[in-house]
Amino acid sequence: MSCNDSMGQSGSDRLDLSAGTRHFDASTTGWLLGEAIRHLNTGDDEGSLAYQRVIEILAERKDAMETAAQLSFRAAPGDVPLRWNLLYLIGAFAGSNAADFLVRTAMEPLPERQRVGCEGPRDLELLVRTMAVESLQYVARRHAEAADHVLKLVGSNLERPVLIEAVKAAKELGLADKVRGILKAEDHWMLDIRTARTEEVVVEAERKEGGEVGFRAPKMAADHTAPSTCHCRKEN
Repeated sequence: MSCNDSMGQSGSDRLDLSAGTRHFDASTTGWLLGEAIRHLNTGDDEGSLAYQRVIEILAERKDAMETAAQLSFRAAPGDVPLRWNLLYLIGAFAGSNAADFLVRTAMEPLPERQRVGCEGPRDLELLVRTMAVESLQYVARRHAEAADHVLKLVGSNLERPVLIEAVKAAKELGLADKVRGILKAEDHWMLDIRTARTEEVVVEAERKEGGEVGFRAPKMAADHTAPSTCHCRKEN
């Protein structure tokens, strides 16, 4: 992806499920995962309700976690949106059996930083690592036995951005005291990071010229059957 990548004809960077590589057709559970991703990215009330229903079904299927992991492994190395979506779903439906997979994903080495360009493989892979941490946090909220895996991340040799996310996740789980005992003293400032409310940070801009600048999620490949990422967490 480069600075000049354009969005679709509709002005959105979402991609509808269309003909191409059929990632979700091998099994019923695979199909359910595809449906969950599709509804996750519809952005309307009907899609939100359908998403919740599919997540409830996936949570009852014994092979859901294994199938999601296999789809992630089979995804093309640069297919960040598909892997991101699968990690998101795992955070929504999986049990504590997902913890090892999420830890391994978060700990995977990042590509070397590129010296040119505004966004490269390292930046995109960082989205995958941080999503793995967030999903582990949501799994640990439902299954307390997975919380130790969050602490395992804090004590690992993680890239600094991923470590910060792990510390934030552990703090949200009420593990700040344990984190303080694991972190190096010079990294204790990470425990002071908090999520600010919108009203705390929105200010009136002094300059009025120029267009709106916003964040755009990773663009999906044209031959893909899964939509791109959605930034709203839906609780299971």
